[in-house]
Amino acid sequence: MSRASQLEQNNDEQFHALANKVSIFKNIANDINNYAQQDNNNLNSINDQMNLLSDNLRNTANKLTYVIRSNPKITKLSAIAFIIFLLIYYSIKYLF
Repeated sequence: MSRASQLEQNNDEQFHALANKVSIFKNIANDINNYAQQDNNNLNSINDQMNLLSDNLRNTANKLTYVIRSNPKITKLSAIAFIIFLLIYYSIKYLF
């Protein structure tokens, strides 16, 4: 074999090795992209659920405000009953 053919064969081997490494890095980059898209979809889903929860909480707060304003005496009675219930519950829980 001549020197030129040895150099060319060596260059071809290095070229194929480099092509394999580039292919590996391309696959890794594609995997990272897929994971990033999946995470982005998960975050969008969580964001939608949090927006729905926020809307439901806002609606509940508005309804509670309406009930409190429309029946202040019943609201006071209910609040007192709830506080008494909590006092009894925690008293029993800590005693036993």
